[in-house]
Amino acid sequence: MDQSVWLPVIESLLRVVLGLRILHSGVSNVIRWPNPTKNTRLIFPFGVTFFAFVAVVLMVAGGLGLALGFQTRLAALMIALFMVPTLKIQFYWLRELPAVIEEVNRAVPEEQINGKFRLLAKQALHSHETGWQNNLVLLFAALFFALRGSAAFGLDNLLR
Repeated sequence: MDQSVWLPVIESLLRVVLGLRILHSGVSNVIRWPNPTKNTRLIFPFGVTFFAFVAVVLMVAGGLGLALGFQTRLAALMIALFMVPTLKIQFYWLRELPAVIEEVNRAVPEEQINGKFRLLAKQALHSHETGWQNNLVLLFAALFFALRGSAAFGLDNLLR
């Protein structure tokens, strides 16, 4: 297998997949507005609506730009800028969820329903335990493309 042929293809696919992943989250936040303000409030005590709007713009514009390979370095920086505060959100929930889970366990005495809540609680906690790790990978992938650019396939190369 010739690395000089496959490396640009794999690199471009990674860029597109990362862009689409972030774009999907951004569009989801547009559809679920004003839900993004709830997460933003965990990080910024003031200007919540403004910072939530900025976060959604970073996701949509950054994800679309990265997926298309358009202004790739800027798009990747937008994604990286968005990813940093997400780590704080993950750590917030890792700190808060155990107390919430315990409160729910005490409030729901019926064993069958309580068992379902315990399963849900384990899944919620696990999603945040792995979520910060996933966000760290996304952050470093974005930083890679911020330095690398769009590689072989992307609008940046067509527009040169």
